[in-house]
Amino acid sequence: MRIGIGVPPEGTRGTGPEIVVKLLSSEAWLTNRPDGRQSERLATSWTWDDARTTLRLRLRKDVYFHDGDRLTPEIAAASLRETQKNAANETFSFMSVREIVPSGEDTVDIKLSEVNSFIVPDLSAVVLEKPGKPGVATGPFQIVSRSEQAFKLAAFSRYHRGRPGLDEIEIINYPTQRNAWAAMMRGEIDMLHEVSRDAAEFVEAESTVKAYSFPRPYYIPLVFNVRHATLKSKEVRKAINEAMDREALVRHGMSGRGTPADAPIFSQHWSYSGATAPFGFNAAKAMQRLDDAGFRARMRSGDGVTSRFSFTCLVYAGDTRFDRLAVLVQKQLADVGIDMKLQPLPLKAFADRLKSGDFDAFIFEMAGRSLSWVYEFWRSHDGALNNSGYKSADAVLDRIRSGRSEEEIRAAVAELERIMHEDPPAAFLVWQETSRAVSTNFDVHPEDRRDILVNLWQWRPASRGDR
Repeated sequence: MRIGIGVPPEGTRGTGPEIVVKLLSSEAWLTNRPDGRQSERLATSWTWDDARTTLRLRLRKDVYFHDGDRLTPEIAAASLRETQKNAANETFSFMSVREIVPSGEDTVDIKLSEVNSFIVPDLSAVVLEKPGKPGVATGPFQIVSRSEQAFKLAAFSRYHRGRPGLDEIEIINYPTQRNAWAAMMRGEIDMLHEVSRDAAEFVEAESTVKAYSFPRPYYIPLVFNVRHATLKSKEVRKAINEAMDREALVRHGMSGRGTPADAPIFSQHWSYSGATAPFGFNAAKAMQRLDDAGFRARMRSGDGVTSRFSFTCLVYAGDTRFDRLAVLVQKQLADVGIDMKLQPLPLKAFADRLKSGDFDAFIFEMAGRSLSWVYEFWRSHDGALNNSGYKSADAVLDRIRSGRSEEEIRAAVAELERIMHEDPPAAFLVWQETSRAVSTNFDVHPEDRRDILVNLWQWRPASRGDR
């Protein structure tokens, strides 16, 4: 199997070749179900003590590393300690961990300094690699070679879920998705890792290829800096939400490959409640709200354009998804008399401005399946990813983090949705959808609306009658 990847724009999460290699060669301690709950993987069970500050993981006994060593509690604890060291940059909930120790012949204890409900979900994002041996893991394929242009992996015969159906995987980098698609049409690769929205119709029409689409749990918001002289007004932020025709944003900005967003929580997540009715598109209501708040339309001197106020929106310069959406948002706001100026920036400058709070607004993507990431992005604190000045949800976000049961967390999430509707920190625009394309020469084991890469170890060459 040869997989082609059009090298993604810098900063696009979950799409680079290193991510794909890690997905195929390593495994997480737990795995996510479609509703955001966890299932066993390397850990077969997990239990809390009464105080909910010690989590005991029970490990599988049939897991082997690619170098032949068996997974033991001692190795597991050492690997988890590496995660703890990098918590500030990677897995934020592990900042609450004070100690990780082997506790039996097949168990490990993770001891916390405080209650943190994000630890278990975050274990589905923490992969096991052998300490001191990067790339030596326990997944269905092991790395054979790597270069700037390609990675080669081979089936791992001692994989605990069974030997993979494919002997070898080659992952090839291409400068663009267009180059990767052309390579697939020439028969040089068997799978296109990600199909661009512009090419989706062409891919789906090709008889030798089958496309598999699934929702990508990343939302794209227009985030407000509530310190801004005008955007500090709740009524202004509500009006901007009412001015957004999200169906049109999906249709024209995402080529129909997505769904409207109404909150930073993925609608399939078990905690999502839809506690409030989403902002409906109503330009007339938006204009009336702005009038009532004192932001009446005035003729701008010199150009004859009517404007109520203006602000600048930062956009990551390097990804057409954001460019196209930003222009559409700009047009929809202009229709109600708001002048939104766009300022494209390279990734580092963009990230620096977000962390410093030096912006009026910005458009980017954020993970919404993980409550941990929702917390880190919207909770105000030193070093926050998003220094927007928004603090209205701090208390309820802390309740989600310290929740001791699904009932407590679900109630807190409903309250979060209500607060973010009454005092919106952003206009939540769209959820994304992506597609992968595979040659009909392979028998794929798809699960409805899930990423097919998760089950690549089960794929087989297709029989002649199935092609």
